[in-house]
Amino acid sequence: MKRLIALIGLLAAGCVSAPSVPPVQYYVLSDTGAAPEARHAAVGGPVLLVHPTTVNAFYDTQRLVYSRAPGERAYYQFAAWTERPGRAFADLLSRRLGAPLTTAGVRGDVVLRTRLEELYHDAASTPGRVTLVVSAELVDGSGRRVGEAQRFARSVTTRAENAAAAVEAANRATAQMLDEIAAWCDSAAGDARPRASVLFRP
Repeated sequence: MKRLIALIGLLAAGCVSAPSVPPVQYYVLSDTGAAPEARHAAVGGPVLLVHPTTVNAFYDTQRLVYSRAPGERAYYQFAAWTERPGRAFADLLSRRLGAPLTTAGVRGDVVLRTRLEELYHDAASTPGRVTLVVSAELVDGSGRRVGEAQRFARSVTTRAENAAAAVEAANRATAQMLDEIAAWCDSAAGDARPRASVLFRP
């Protein structure tokens, strides 16, 4: 009994500390591809705008997502993005294409709409992989689709089994997907890709 009373006293006095909780680590979603050069719009050419990326509800969060079994998803407890991945992806896409966001107040002829369907660390096997899936479509000023909608998917192997390695793989997947989307825009627009109406420096 005396030992119990003494232990309670120590706890009350704060002499026994609780297990330490690790801090949340924040990561930036980045484009690891080659930096695009500043572009000028072609005279009389169509103007491309990038609409803010919409996001599947489960991924519309700063928390990193992982999976340990097919069809299952969960959030990392101590790893997060500095901003929600949908917003970050739209900014990266805008810079890569040299096209302003529709929120920039610039008028355009063609709008690129994208939706982030999936972005997660598949840790069900070793090595793990990061899966990134984005759907995209081009629409004209009247809202009519230009060409066929596309679905882009990348799966990149992680170099370690932790959140930092998952972020590094996510950045590589993002760069590869930006390459694909840029090439698709080239193809959809013909020889002259729609460009920004003013000089745009990423």
